[in-house]
Amino acid sequence: MSVASVVNAPHILLDFTATLAAATTRTAVLDAALSPAITALGARAGALLLLDQDGRMLSVQAAQGLGAQTLWQDGAVSPQTPAGDAILHRQPLFFEHAGTLTAAYPELEAHTGGIAAVATAVIPLLLADQALGVLLLEFREPHEFTEAERQFLTTVATQTALGLDRAALIERLDSVGARRQLRDRTTELEAERAFLTTTLNSLGEAIIVCDAQGTLVRFAGLAEEMHGQQARPLGPDQWAAHYHLYLTDLSRPLAVAEVPLYRAWQGETLRDVEIAICRPGYPPQYVLVNGQPIFTSEGQPNGAVIAMRDVTSIHQQARMLRQLTSELRQERTALRAEQAVSDAFITFTEAAGQMQTVQELGDLAMTTLQVMLPGVTALFYEPGEGMWHPIAWTPGIEPDLLVVLQGGLPMDTPILEQMMATRQPVFLDGWTETDQGIGHTDSYHAVAAYPIMQAGTVTALLSLGLQTHAPWTDPQRRLVSAIGRSFTLLYERISFARQLEEQRDEAERRSQALEAFAEMARDLAGETNRYVLVRRAQEIMLSLLTPGYALYWEQTVDHWELKSQVGDIGNPELQRLVDNHGLPLDAPALHSTWLTGIPNYQDNYAQGADTPAEMIRHVNAATAFRVKVRGEPMGMLAIGLFDQRTWTPMDRAVLETAMYSLGLVLERAQGVAALEQINTELRIANEELQAFAYSVSHDLRTPVRHVQGFTELALKALGQSEPERAQRHLGIVAKATDRMTEMIDAMLSLSRAGRTELIVRPVALQQLVHQAQRDALLEFPAQTVTWHVEALPSVRGDAATLQQVITNLLSNAVKFADTERPLHVRVWVEERPHEWAVYVQDTGSGFDNRYTSKLFGAFQRLHTHDQFAGTGVGLATVKRIVTRHGGRVWAEGQLGTGATFGFTLPRDAV
Repeated sequence: MSVASVVNAPHILLDFTATLAAATTRTAVLDAALSPAITALGARAGALLLLDQDGRMLSVQAAQGLGAQTLWQDGAVSPQTPAGDAILHRQPLFFEHAGTLTAAYPELEAHTGGIAAVATAVIPLLLADQALGVLLLEFREPHEFTEAERQFLTTVATQTALGLDRAALIERLDSVGARRQLRDRTTELEAERAFLTTTLNSLGEAIIVCDAQGTLVRFAGLAEEMHGQQARPLGPDQWAAHYHLYLTDLSRPLAVAEVPLYRAWQGETLRDVEIAICRPGYPPQYVLVNGQPIFTSEGQPNGAVIAMRDVTSIHQQARMLRQLTSELRQERTALRAEQAVSDAFITFTEAAGQMQTVQELGDLAMTTLQVMLPGVTALFYEPGEGMWHPIAWTPGIEPDLLVVLQGGLPMDTPILEQMMATRQPVFLDGWTETDQGIGHTDSYHAVAAYPIMQAGTVTALLSLGLQTHAPWTDPQRRLVSAIGRSFTLLYERISFARQLEEQRDEAERRSQALEAFAEMARDLAGETNRYVLVRRAQEIMLSLLTPGYALYWEQTVDHWELKSQVGDIGNPELQRLVDNHGLPLDAPALHSTWLTGIPNYQDNYAQGADTPAEMIRHVNAATAFRVKVRGEPMGMLAIGLFDQRTWTPMDRAVLETAMYSLGLVLERAQGVAALEQINTELRIANEELQAFAYSVSHDLRTPVRHVQGFTELALKALGQSEPERAQRHLGIVAKATDRMTEMIDAMLSLSRAGRTELIVRPVALQQLVHQAQRDALLEFPAQTVTWHVEALPSVRGDAATLQQVITNLLSNAVKFADTERPLHVRVWVEERPHEWAVYVQDTGSGFDNRYTSKLFGAFQRLHTHDQFAGTGVGLATVKRIVTRHGGRVWAEGQLGTGATFGFTLPRDAV
């Protein structure tokens, strides 16, 4: 797959699924399926071959780029062909190099005249385990199919199979065909009923004619059988008296005015009047009477004709008519229901193609299911946190049951376990609340679970329930499966679009994080304080998340100490705890990540594991990262969120990108600090070199002159036999050489202070001060000192060189004592946000503040050697050592009142 194809494949697949979702015919599905596969992989040609109904023959249904001689032609399914082999074994086949296809299927060469593609892919179209056909691609050049390409082709083939199945269902439920079937059947039944009605109306078995006076003048058939004698005239009153006439319910005899003969004679047209006629001793016999009056030319009644029919044949035909009418009504109801299902399914298919979210699709599916399966309760679930959570459901679910379902269904619910194990729909007849462990479901008896599959994995499910004791019927099962397959196709389209959108969001958020860190690097280019940089990184990371806080920790000897915080921690007691006591070194939130370097993502924060549970109830999600600089662990950055959150791959990628960027920024800052340190040391070394040159040219020249001059004087005195004078001159020479030696030793000490490797570790200042006190009193045993040493902390630094610093400062304080007043020496430390400030104050002779800048220079002295002995290198050594630790020095004094010397050490010196 080319670089362009790799980049565009997700978009091609998204467009394909959208087009396929809108396709409702087989032709549209085939048109939508072939082009994406060819385009995405850069194939020269492709074809779709489908099986016939018997599954024995393949025929080309769609093709692009195929020549006259090709492997892909209509024919029987056979293991001797790649298409047949892929179908029979339900497995895709990939032939990546020239000759591999014909080597596997030698007989193909004869069919193609020796012309065959260099590389070929054969992907079966599978619907569950049913094969519908194959997707075939040909390539001009050798083509190694990557795992991503194989997955892409499998997805296209699977969705094409689903699309074909859905198109077939729509074709079966085609609205025009259903209406034509309904119209034809209705016409047939109406014709049958009309025929029966006409037949009944023509069955006149008794004809009675009466004259204008109402006298019966003729009767035949039934009437003759009833009275068993020849016709004779009977007037209306005689007719009613001779025969017992009743309404059909035999509730009362008819009055003369109600007798059909009389009513027809009076000019009333009778239609379908049912009466009962019976003779004494005979059971009633039902007849249907139709009466037509006879009028004179002047419009006066002139008689009547009455048609009577035998009730037995009438009611047999009537029962047939009622039965046919009932069947017609049932047929109409069934066809209307089937038409409603068809219309609902097609409406669902058309509308679903426009859905943009899974929630919208789920709501639409629920509405459709209620139309297609009246009375059904349906829910659509997605997995999360070990449960199945509903995101859409049909209305009307009983409130107590809805509360249970909204809480989520356990993964080990028996029906769902069976569905996950088989990856097939499960139709359960005889559901029981006890067996399944889901409360408030005792009114349901037929329940189904349909798995929504993506790339062989169950990613969602449809559940359906019927409150009926009848089992699932075959039509209902087919309908649920058809809906499920269609929903799977549409769900996959939206899910893929959602994944693509998440990928875009991830890329955008990662880009934002990188841009923010790039901006930080520009804005803080000269910043060497790592806590300033860490704090900015905390602000950037929190800006990408929901409300919460970010804490940066570093190890001390016995606990994790909070060094930087962004965001309110949400509980004053918790804030005091972390500020004053930090966290134990084995705190679970930090410890495992500190040891392994693997970020610790907690979707559900383990409340109470690191701090008292009652202080941390408001924190729901957390994560922690190890901060490294040049591969060495430096500290831990932890984030706590107040909202519930599932840490997604997108979150992880963005945060880990931010941590990587922070590491780079800290490395650069460390490099800048190191460069500054080197520059500072170089500057100091240059200053010291200049001081050394000055000292050599001035301070050392004096003792050298003394040696030279007084040696000559001593020799002269010896020549003049003056030994005492020569001895005095030689004593001055000895003192000068001692002074020279002292100055050379001081130079070497200062040089070593700049070159000695620093071994940084925790150092107890209290112990350094005690040792310096002993050294100072040994150096000046006659001096009385009152010491005021406050409680001193542990710092990080080089113990040996820091001992030199403390010893120099305390020795100076004792050496420069004022003989006229008692000497008090105070030592204390001030804690600042990022450093310790160490002070040594004395009540000695002091110095003039105007010359403070000279104090820490090499070989610089504010007193004569006769006043106070020394080389002027001690304070220069102090400055050199403190500078190498990343600190600074200063001094304040006043002649006759004393002096205060101070220096700083970073709270985490490196």
